[in-house]
Amino acid sequence: MPRSLCSIKSLPSLERRPRTDWEEKGWWGKPPLWRRVRDRAKNYPSKTAVIDETGNLTYAELWEESVCSASVIHNAGLERGQIVLVQLPNWREFAPIMLGCELANTIFAFCPITWGPREVCRALNLLRPSLWITSDNYLGENRTNTIKAACNNAVGALEPVLLRGNGTTFRSWRDLITKAPSLSDTQATENAGFGLDPLEVAVTSGTTGVPKGVVHAHDTVLETVQSTIERQGISSDDVIHLALPVGHTFGYLYGVRCALQAGGTLVMQESWDPYRMAELVKANGVTVTLGTAAFIIDLLNANENVRRSLKGIRLFTQSGDTLPESVIERAMDNLPFRISRALGMTEFGHVTSTDAETPRQRVIESTGTPQREIDIIIADDQGNSLPPNKTGRILVRGPAVCAGYLIEDGTVVDVVDDLGFFDTGDLGSLDTENYLQITGRRKNVLRRGAETVPISDLEEVLCSHPQIIHAVIVGLPDNRLGELPLACVQICDGSELTIKTIRLWFDEQGITRKFWPTDIYVVRKWPTGPTGKIDRRLLQAAYQSKK
Repeated sequence: MPRSLCSIKSLPSLERRPRTDWEEKGWWGKPPLWRRVRDRAKNYPSKTAVIDETGNLTYAELWEESVCSASVIHNAGLERGQIVLVQLPNWREFAPIMLGCELANTIFAFCPITWGPREVCRALNLLRPSLWITSDNYLGENRTNTIKAACNNAVGALEPVLLRGNGTTFRSWRDLITKAPSLSDTQATENAGFGLDPLEVAVTSGTTGVPKGVVHAHDTVLETVQSTIERQGISSDDVIHLALPVGHTFGYLYGVRCALQAGGTLVMQESWDPYRMAELVKANGVTVTLGTAAFIIDLLNANENVRRSLKGIRLFTQSGDTLPESVIERAMDNLPFRISRALGMTEFGHVTSTDAETPRQRVIESTGTPQREIDIIIADDQGNSLPPNKTGRILVRGPAVCAGYLIEDGTVVDVVDDLGFFDTGDLGSLDTENYLQITGRRKNVLRRGAETVPISDLEEVLCSHPQIIHAVIVGLPDNRLGELPLACVQICDGSELTIKTIRLWFDEQGITRKFWPTDIYVVRKWPTGPTGKIDRRLLQAAYQSKK
């Protein structure tokens, strides 16, 4: 049975928030994105809105295709609050489908195109979407088997719709567009979403392998993006380059939505490569870009011609993972743009950042100060606020915090405490000038680039191998991606196990390739800490000492 989120206005987490105060301050109640794009199409119809590797859309064309997308959704029988799962590469069609969902007042859900059948199946089971739009080809890789495997194991039958597909295996988006009746602008917008209507569900892999559905309203998303637009001085004159995946919140919010909300131009790169980025920057006059630490490291390692081509860029937003101080110093000395560092999560977007006024040393050593509308406190385990320069739990409150988590029974659960604070799971400290330094995570989390690696799920897959008695995943430091998964395993007597064997096993189980272990460490006796639990730090040290 398809899910429906007709309203999230009655959620305790939103009822407890000071709606009137936030609306008076202009943080909530902004014009929805679809209205901004419609007005832009009317006033600047020939301005380029979106560019990808194969073509572009003007604002007039973007609006026209958004209305067509809404017509397809209506014609497919979807009603207000039902879910459309969009799993696509960085293709220009992503934008009008996203806006079409807003016009139809359906829920726009998204997840990475790189996910394997296991993760896709779990996303389908969580969302129970009424429509699933994806592609059977990504960077030359045929995804038909992944799609079929996910469909076969998902609850309920759902035939996907393929974008840029030929319609021979599954339905094609092109055919649905052809069959859908045309809508006038008045018809397309008469029931469109806005305000505290549910807007989206961002599906992430989480830490356990069970996907997490982060539910946002129009107001929460509009505010987190607008806060960055204003603080970083982004305008309609900017051309924003996006090589992060649109299926990840960082790319979706601060690439796609930021460019359109500012009235600028979005340039989409299908997969990250610094040399291709240089070509796109030069061809399209890019002024703003964003990425993880790996992007900056790759640009530093590229040749002088690449770095020279970046001179038109004035801003690079780095978030999603950590960047060593030595690397950020090199980047500030050798790359031509200003770097803004930010603390971001799917649950609230960016809540701290550095900006044009931030002193150099503060950019190097911190993730900046809170956004104008955000309260951050550092708390102990009992929730008591700690003084400056004391390390504790990072708690966040403000109009950008999501409405809740969609869970498998179809309900949306609360995410904030009685005072409206969300616990990030991060540890850190605020100094006397309110600069935030992140020192670690309370939970057992591994971050590969901007992706959360589902440790518990990987351990379960390892332990299901017939030659493995027990397994633990630990993170190995990596200069480019932050951390890589190491499989620590205890094997049966007389068995032999190689990393090649493990990778074949993960492939058979349908695990996303980027989550596969980078190496294997065979353990004879598990090292334990004072409480008797396996000490992951000792495992990491033991492995590194043998290398």
